[in-house]
Amino acid sequence: MNFLSLKKEFLPTRTSYKKCIFVIVLLLFIYFLDYSKIKSYGRLFYFLEPASWVLLTLIIWTMPHIGSKSKLKYKRLIYFWAFNFSLIFIIINIGAGIIAGFGRSPYDHSLRGIILNIIFVGSKLTARETARSFLINNISKKENYFIFIGTAFFLTLISYPISKYIQLKTLKEAVIFTAEFFAPEFSHNIFASYLTYWGGPLASIIYLGIIQAFHWLSPVLPDLKWIVTALIGILCPSFFMMGFQPMYLHTAKLIKRRHTDEESPFGWIVASIISISIIWFVVGVFPVYPSVIATGSMEPVIYPGDIVLVSKINKIEEIKELKPDDIIQFKRESILITHRIVEVMEGGEYGIAFVTKGDNNSSADDEYVNPQDIKGIIKYVIPKIGWPTLLIKSTRDIPLDEIVF
Repeated sequence: MNFLSLKKEFLPTRTSYKKCIFVIVLLLFIYFLDYSKIKSYGRLFYFLEPASWVLLTLIIWTMPHIGSKSKLKYKRLIYFWAFNFSLIFIIINIGAGIIAGFGRSPYDHSLRGIILNIIFVGSKLTARETARSFLINNISKKENYFIFIGTAFFLTLISYPISKYIQLKTLKEAVIFTAEFFAPEFSHNIFASYLTYWGGPLASIIYLGIIQAFHWLSPVLPDLKWIVTALIGILCPSFFMMGFQPMYLHTAKLIKRRHTDEESPFGWIVASIISISIIWFVVGVFPVYPSVIATGSMEPVIYPGDIVLVSKINKIEEIKELKPDDIIQFKRESILITHRIVEVMEGGEYGIAFVTKGDNNSSADDEYVNPQDIKGIIKYVIPKIGWPTLLIKSTRDIPLDEIVF
């Protein structure tokens, strides 16, 4: 396909191009308005922000625009799957929370607070998704992933205030922000863009709205570490899209049966199960969990950046079977340490205690390790693949231990 055919097929007409630029300018204007000094105006701000989003929605709806690409009879199917995917995402987050723990929501859950949150979040979500639908469906005559990705990136970029980007002074802060916030938001936006292409703004409003309702209205939220949030937030929308695409295209008879079989939902279901299993593994639901080594106290057996696989020890009988030369992971105050047992001490308050030492240290650890402090025994060492974690956690922060996912 040559460039001219691509231009006719994918690119907007001059009129639609101008309309899209106008919508983008309006989005940027409200973006700068929301995060400007107007927030210091108190009650006026609580009126201006939702009013600006409502006005944007009305402006877009009054402009001539191209509708979504699916036929009316298929839209209920799109809405059904958008609803289901949002519930699946919430269930996965709750499952991770059951393992990692929950924390109190930082948002106001008084009646006034709930109403304000619904007004603020609802008006913004409706306007953004209306704008998303306008941009995508006026630009794309056929599936164009460059448009989907570009729109998703732009809407992700304006999801956070400029001050948030300016505050990212170090590589550590940038990596954490990207993994915990920007990349998951970007993944959700790509899937929402695809939903919008076929089902219009209501499809993405259902998907994102249910997820945001849980986030803003639930009194407790999963207290997840950044790496778990990143895995769930990036993998789930990716596999949702992989599953939705062949199912819808086959139902709408837009692809042949043979081609659908090649992209069977079975493949993405298996991939989803594997991905979720990886998340559970990282969180620590299985008998073996991974841990990244940050220091060189166990060289040359374990180096900084290596990942160790730790087999959990929960029973006193298993602890009593530990012997000198075993490498264990134990907790001391708020940190985890991975050292080798050099001596087993009998008696004392707990009946047994252990003397430990890092292979690269000149002397044994000052304190004995008691049974209740032991997390597990090291089974395997995977060299160097934990180095990304070390980028966001310097050895100065943790003098002896390792970072745990």
